[in-house]
Amino acid sequence: MSTQVAAPPSSQTRARQRRIPAFLTALVGGGFVAAAPFVARHFDGSADEFSSRTHPVLPLLGWLACAALGAIVLTHRLQLAFSVDEGSTVAIAYDLLPLALFITPVIAVWSLVSGHLLLAAAAAILAGYHLSLILPRLTRDRIPAWAHTAPHLRLVFANVYVDNQTPEAAAAQLVGTGADVIVIAESTPEFFDLFDAAGGDESYPYRLFDPDDTSDYAVAIASAHPLGKRSVMHTVGPLSVAVAEVEVGGASATVAALNPMTAFDPDGHATWKQQIEALKEFIPTIEGPLVIVGDLNSTSYRPEFKELLDLGLIDGIDSLGEGWRPSFTLQSVWPLGALGAIARIDHALLNAQICSLHVKNLPAKGSDHRPFDIILAIRHDDS
Repeated sequence: MSTQVAAPPSSQTRARQRRIPAFLTALVGGGFVAAAPFVARHFDGSADEFSSRTHPVLPLLGWLACAALGAIVLTHRLQLAFSVDEGSTVAIAYDLLPLALFITPVIAVWSLVSGHLLLAAAAAILAGYHLSLILPRLTRDRIPAWAHTAPHLRLVFANVYVDNQTPEAAAAQLVGTGADVIVIAESTPEFFDLFDAAGGDESYPYRLFDPDDTSDYAVAIASAHPLGKRSVMHTVGPLSVAVAEVEVGGASATVAALNPMTAFDPDGHATWKQQIEALKEFIPTIEGPLVIVGDLNSTSYRPEFKELLDLGLIDGIDSLGEGWRPSFTLQSVWPLGALGAIARIDHALLNAQICSLHVKNLPAKGSDHRPFDIILAIRHDDS
């Protein structure tokens, strides 16, 4: 194992981040929240029955919900059109937006039946936006002809959680998958001892990791196949990336594994954005079939995630119509763990020379993440 250091993001990239200041989005969003009930009062008297005898609080709650969600949607659309330096609260709101918008059809139907027409229209617009977010993720892309005969790479990803109470079960699960390559986030030497005790030393003898990375964001790659000579740990600005070259069936692919910082850590979101900017500049330097896999600590709804896809990548899980299956739970935040999985923040991003054929989530073994098992087709040069 060796380590290489790549250049940090250019000043031009950092300048793009500052094009629209954060306070502008806060001003627009906050103004939307403050103005909505007043718009209702002046343009639709029926929507302003906040003191009526029947359910006086419901129209008020409906407007407050629509105004708050509308502010997030407006900021989201603004950031998709421009470069906005949003904060951690807004980023988390983007992640939870599809979940929060599920309430809007309920508000729309109740408002229409009760005669609050302007509120019904506002909720219906938000419900339509909700559909535009989730429907594309339910559709499976067409599998290209070359993928049917191409060599297959079976990859398993798992964030095993540094505070896992049953790490031996997680280790046994991963070894038992029989995958070609296993990518592990939040890996530790202690976990690899258990991994080897479960048979990983024989089944997956080829490893790539940074022994000096003792952070909660360490990543490692374990492979059943020998790793190519270009397999190396890269330090790209503030981001650590394990880049492994794997050959299966006569075709070679690059697996890049990473685990950028969560927005819940102090200054975590600022670091996360720097790491994603570094990743955007690093990706074009990799040639050939490429899969970027890891806990990206972001849903696909953050604008920065879309910028990654704009580099010519596709979301390998979304392309199978499985993007709606969440991978992250709040198990580590009692009692919110009872909510179950709430968002997909674990991803496999592919370039045009790799195609996903099948994916499934695996049961979580003591972690707040559900592992996934994905089968990828690797395109030959002559395909």
